[in-house]
Amino acid sequence: MCSSDLKDPSIDAELSGTTAVACLCVHNKATGKTVLHSANAGDSRATIGQNRVAGQAMKSHNLSEDQKPDSPGEMKRIQKAGGHVSPPEEEWGGPARVWIDANMTLPGLAMARSIGDHLVKTVGVIPDPEVTKYAVKPGDEFLVMASDGVWEFIDSPEGVNLVAQFIEASATEACTRLIETSAAKWRQEEGDYRDDITAICVRLGDIAKDMAEA
Repeated sequence: MCSSDLKDPSIDAELSGTTAVACLCVHNKATGKTVLHSANAGDSRATIGQNRVAGQAMKSHNLSEDQKPDSPGEMKRIQKAGGHVSPPEEEWGGPARVWIDANMTLPGLAMARSIGDHLVKTVGVIPDPEVTKYAVKPGDEFLVMASDGVWEFIDSPEGVNLVAQFIEASATEACTRLIETSAAKWRQEEGDYRDDITAICVRLGDIAKDMAEA
């Protein structure tokens, strides 16, 4: 959402918005080193599958941190701006949420940063991404970027171990299996309702090889 969208009456972003995660891969031909620059706004996530050992589970390394309303730094900013954060619902497992007032009138946003959602911009919900830099090292096999709907019922270790079963043969197949598994978990937990489910799976070795040959 750019500033010009605020002037377009056909776009209503007062109570709607999105999260986003992006990765820029930079390969140094001279040194052979690859660096991933990640930017995250909200609770989408980028993670790396690493250290594959036969008979053992793979490890995950998150390149981004989910920006939830009750994360200490995020909550401090929201409260300082006059917003209110409700704690997670223990009874039914709902997330912490941001409200414009103590009566929890609107909007009940389940993230501390978003692109859009202009109603809560005055109470500390910002679109600014957190940017990190990570040097790819031996044992880092693939990158998974996915929206919050994927990670709702699948944690990072489970996600990378699912992707690891298919990505050597086909990154597309690995991505499809991750999306299908996430959708099945939503059906199991929430019936007909589900959040957005979007994912990208990338073999890091292929990136380094393509950049070295470019």
